[in-house]
Amino acid sequence: MEKFMFDVNLDSTTLEVLCHRDFSHLTDFVKKELAPFNLHEHFALYSSGTTGGDLKGYVLSKKALFKNAEAVNTFFNLTNQDTWGLSLPVYHVGGLSVLCRAKLLGNKVIDLRKWEPHSWREKVHDVTITSIVPTQLYDLVKLNLTCPKNLRYLIVGGDYLSTKLKLRAQELGYPVIRTFGMSEVGSQLASAKTSASDELEILPIHKVKTMNKRLYVKSESLFTLEFTIGDSFKVTEARDLLDSEGYYETKDNAEVTQNILTPLGRVGEEFKVAGHLVNLNKLKDTLFGYLLDKDLYGQMEFQLEADERKGHKLILLSLREFKGEFKEISDKIAPIKIDEIKIIKEFNRTALGKLKK
Repeated sequence: MEKFMFDVNLDSTTLEVLCHRDFSHLTDFVKKELAPFNLHEHFALYSSGTTGGDLKGYVLSKKALFKNAEAVNTFFNLTNQDTWGLSLPVYHVGGLSVLCRAKLLGNKVIDLRKWEPHSWREKVHDVTITSIVPTQLYDLVKLNLTCPKNLRYLIVGGDYLSTKLKLRAQELGYPVIRTFGMSEVGSQLASAKTSASDELEILPIHKVKTMNKRLYVKSESLFTLEFTIGDSFKVTEARDLLDSEGYYETKDNAEVTQNILTPLGRVGEEFKVAGHLVNLNKLKDTLFGYLLDKDLYGQMEFQLEADERKGHKLILLSLREFKGEFKEISDKIAPIKIDEIKIIKEFNRTALGKLKK
């Protein structure tokens, strides 16, 4: 395939810097700072977790990206008869990886990036597989838009997917596939095999281990460099971040049983209440399920903040004043208590809908 006409050239032999237009003014600067590393056939992307302050990004080789893409194609038994829908931006590894998967098999790619649920629903008639994020899935569910019969896989990642939202989407016919990925390994680390399963199988190109719940990864698709842009430009080579066995320490907690990965959220998203360890994702699952029933999905979020006395405090962010919702939410998460409520005008989210801290 050629340039795909999707703002990225997968055949480039030089370093390509892919970013949201808000950061495009930094492109030449980043290329200049990375020039001493002679990064031929590499792509630099900003992390989806970048939340203001210092910008963080990863440089991945084309070889690494294609290794991950090949593993995903094999995992889902994709062929050259499949058609990909590009529903995510290519400056994010979730979108770039779609182009890599399609290139390897010579798949047709349909541009679905301009998000409007009704338009997306019409265009996806010609698609067999695509990736979206939970906020997009909610838009489809809220509008009661049913799934076209030809769509075989709807991969959902990038943020926490609530159990109830997945069930609602399945009722509309969407073959929702839970997935867990990260920029550091070129997209997917683990995925469910079918819509009926929630077990995340680790792709064969990755080896993982945990220490005190912290997730470590050894992968054929690991990034080459990590960089940050703040008061200065800092670059760290991946090999300098590996332990004695060649594993990279991620920013995630997880449990691993045989070949099944159970994410436990980002580091710092677990806390103790009355001696019991509480996972923020489980609280979100309860909250998001409640909000979905009340037609308030997307209007409230839980967030943890550091607290000198308690170590943490649980914040409930809301776009609206409460009526009876606060008591109902409090009852549902008891004995865990909400330490603070903040009424805000809007959520500070990434381009993929992930809440920034």
